[in-house]
Amino acid sequence: MSATMIICDAGCQNKFVVDKFMSTRIGGGVEKVYIVCPHCQHEYVASYTDPEIRDLQTRIRRVQKRFANPRADRVKAAQREAEIQTQIKEKMEELRARIEGDS
Repeated sequence: MSATMIICDAGCQNKFVVDKFMSTRIGGGVEKVYIVCPHCQHEYVASYTDPEIRDLQTRIRRVQKRFANPRADRVKAAQREAEIQTQIKEKMEELRARIEGDS
């Protein structure tokens, strides 16, 4: 990830540069990926993952490698990539709602 300028819009309103995300395990196999404002320590959660989501992320990386193979069926690879991405998005939304109590 390249460095990105962020404005702490939920905290102190200061700008800061993010060049990497942090992650921590929060229990039950769930991992939280986030950044923290260095000025006010406000935490911004990018995503939550569990073993199932991480497995889907591994699968999508395998599918994406097919694009480098000139003999691979790129249409099928793109369809499979889209299917897995949809599954990841749905599962991440469900996990976030469960953890943050938005359900």
